[in-house]
Amino acid sequence: MANRANSFRAVVAQLPGWRVDALGAYFAYLRLPASAPDAVAAAEHLAGQCGLMTLPGPFFGPGQERHLRLAFANVDETAIAQIPTRLLGANWP
Repeated sequence: MANRANSFRAVVAQLPGWRVDALGAYFAYLRLPASAPDAVAAAEHLAGQCGLMTLPGPFFGPGQERHLRLAFANVDETAIAQIPTRLLGANWP
């Protein structure tokens, strides 16, 4: 699991505007870039247009409209390496 978490942190570090605010053994809590819509709209868009499933921060409490939770527990490092392409290809509405 530590390798996945380290790989995830490394790939997100390559993404302008994205930030890991919390990282566990199974998931990351990401701050959305300024160009992205709110977390609910961003999660819907990422799922529908980029094939990336996330949970919007507001599902976990108030004041988290700029965050997404992304689980990587069952994802191999090859798939983690593809995350930047998916996030950068979001083309926000």
